[in-house]
Amino acid sequence: MEQYHPIVNFIYFAVVIGLSMSFLHPICLIISITGAVAYALYVFGAARVRKGFVTVFVLMLLTALINPTFSHQGVTELYMLPSGNMLTLESIWFGIGAAFMLGASLVWFRTMGEILTADKIVYLFGKTFPILGLLLSMILGFIPKLKYKYEQIKLCGNGATLSGIPAISYKIKQLSLLVTWMLEDSVELGKSMRGRGYGLEGRRNYSIYRFSTRDGVMLIIIIVLAAYVIIGKIKGVLYWSYYPITEGATLNIYGLTVYIAYFILCMCAVIEEIRKDIIWKKSMSAI
Repeated sequence: MEQYHPIVNFIYFAVVIGLSMSFLHPICLIISITGAVAYALYVFGAARVRKGFVTVFVLMLLTALINPTFSHQGVTELYMLPSGNMLTLESIWFGIGAAFMLGASLVWFRTMGEILTADKIVYLFGKTFPILGLLLSMILGFIPKLKYKYEQIKLCGNGATLSGIPAISYKIKQLSLLVTWMLEDSVELGKSMRGRGYGLEGRRNYSIYRFSTRDGVMLIIIIVLAAYVIIGKIKGVLYWSYYPITEGATLNIYGLTVYIAYFILCMCAVIEEIRKDIIWKKSMSAI
């Protein structure tokens, strides 16, 4: 998706993230997280995904454990907790569903931050909402910068003498340095953009992006698939409830087509990457 127009990128991620945060149906959750992880593998590679997924997995596990601890809705009682509240099967299922929804959304957001770069965001919002465009580009741009800066701070600290300094105090110093750098960098970036006349009325913006026929075709595909899934949601074929009992809509032919459409939508980026790789290999073999 990286080679497509910023509008196509933005609409695609807005659709898949929005739908991922709207569905709690188990099949939809599996489709969403499968598409997110598959595309992340193409964008970041297996090593980076494996390393980054540890944090996502921990958050998913905490979500799955916290919900049944504090939510005691449901009719299927399993165990009396020490607090006197009842652990129910429905609260466990809801916690697992919420964990998958959180995991899929986080992976989609991380991938979006890699594809929807700062210059694309400024292109999308710079004319109409200049402050919003600058703010979003700074937020997404700070994610990799913070990781890189934190590694630098750790390397500098490893060479220093830390005897007598408590570990927690040292971590606080690292965090203080990181926050200070972030604030200084944001101020410098804001002054730089102001000096260039960013956001001034009548300022013309140079852009390398051109909306082509290929972009239009992909945009139509995304909109049609998303509309089909949303219509299915409105008609109730994606209905799923965890409380007071876990139940959902009966699977039929129409519901199956909605699931297939959602699967294709979530895998659009991966399918495009595979198609691009095939074309590249064919062109290389022809040389």
